[in-house]
Amino acid sequence: MIGLSSLSRPLASGRLFIGLCFVLWAGFVFAHGGDDDKAPVEAALAPLPAELEGIHVQLRRTLAPQLLVANPTDKELTVFDSDGRAFLRIGPGATQADLGAAAFHRTNTLMAPGAIKADASKAPNWQTVEATPNWGWFDLRLRTDAVAVPHEIVDRGKRAEVGQWSIPVQLGDQKAAIKGHFAFAPKPAGIPEARVADTGALGDVALVRAMNGSARIGLFLSYRGSEPMIVHGAVDEPMLRFDSTGVSVNRHSPTWKDVAPAGAPPYQAGDGTDWARVSSQRSYGWVDPRAGHLGTVEATDETSVIKNWTIPVTVGDSKSAIEGVTEWKPVKPLAKAD
Repeated sequence: MIGLSSLSRPLASGRLFIGLCFVLWAGFVFAHGGDDDKAPVEAALAPLPAELEGIHVQLRRTLAPQLLVANPTDKELTVFDSDGRAFLRIGPGATQADLGAAAFHRTNTLMAPGAIKADASKAPNWQTVEATPNWGWFDLRLRTDAVAVPHEIVDRGKRAEVGQWSIPVQLGDQKAAIKGHFAFAPKPAGIPEARVADTGALGDVALVRAMNGSARIGLFLSYRGSEPMIVHGAVDEPMLRFDSTGVSVNRHSPTWKDVAPAGAPPYQAGDGTDWARVSSQRSYGWVDPRAGHLGTVEATDETSVIKNWTIPVTVGDSKSAIEGVTEWKPVKPLAKAD
């Protein structure tokens, strides 16, 4: 999951994204529209090619697969439809859309694929649709409804690649593609669930909660103390700072490099601290790999502890820690009537 304050900003179009940001926690695996008779398939994102250096891309599974792109570079990123027509220009500084392109409208709402035909394009009509170089869209090339899964893969019951997807783009004069694959993703026999056991010196001046329900577990912290408080990263570096003005992130934090959401202040190589504001409120949520678990767990019908975790914090000049535990929670199948 991502910093909640950054999700509340229009990373994608406000019409699209604000209403969906908290849905990210709703499902562990995105499948075909809730149809239990179909094999569960999800879209996965591949590492970006060198030609797209500086571009930030995330693939979210909300009500449908959604691409989120942030372009902090000084070059324009153009996104093309399946026929090679440009329909988005992201950056520098703003986002433009070709309102004459059917692809823009078909990817701008979940209802459009059935209402707007693929050949309904008209003359180009470029307009600014977002005042920042960030955009999110439901690209139909990521939809899993028509992805076929061989019976032998279903019977094997293990995750397997079952197809590829590709979205052609151009950054400046350099042609490239955002790519990935489709994967058969059988429903898990269980899910990892984190909980906070002890907040140390934070005591009564902070509310700390684990955010579960996603493949990437996060923490939410609301701070009410009078002294500045630092949350340290995985190598004990200052990562987040909570104070009377809100929350800031250290852009030199190597932990932030791994968890920064698209549209947030990006990681910058360097030593020491380079603080950038991520929230004007004294509350923030972030993905934290220390509380998560992405490995396999031996099947069991009982709850079992996967890991104990510690997140160092500093309140004023006093060092302390948030301590927690992550457990494996078995998922019991729902009984079905014959």
